Amino acid sequence: MVRRRLTIKRLDPWSVLKFGAVANVVLFVIFMLVAAVVWFIIDRLQIVDQVCEIALDVGFTSCGVNAGNLFQALALLGGMWVIVQTAVLVFFAFLHNLIADLTGGLVIGIIEDGSGAQPKTATARPVTAGTQPSGPRAPARAHGDQATPASGARVRSPAEHDDGADQSLFEGR
Repeated sequence: MVRRRLTIKRLDPWSVLKFGAVANVVLFVIFMLVAAVVWFIIDRLQIVDQVCEIALDVGFTSCGVNAGNLFQALALLGGMWVIVQTAVLVFFAFLHNLIADLTGGLVIGIIEDGSGAQPKTATARPVTAGTQPSGPRAPARAHGDQATPASGARVRSPAEHDDGADQSLFEGR
């Protein structure tokens, strides 16, 4: 079992806009289909007609529901909901980015179950901020002699790699 901690430091507002718009449109279509099925059942059971008979007996002069107007109003309200909800999601993405700058981001713990997984043939060193030397790759060094990039951070060899080490996703560009 391998435990990893990933940090989400930045959400791209454009990708949140695209994802949110598509997700909200899909939810709107599902809502309209459910409303159509419910209206079909109400119409077949003649519930509106029974309610209108009671309303006419009580003293109302007219009663009825126009399905076309009902679904037109639902479509208008649903379209407005898609626009507002997508804008709220993008606002939350910007808000997350501002808060992540102050707090360091959102840390997510992931546990990978080792059963049934393919054995690893080579271990990859994680790429974290400040551990990659800039410029061409340094020549191979003897064991124990670690390279130190200009930033002062020590570069770990693959043998020193700890699978529980912090890794950052969505680093700022």
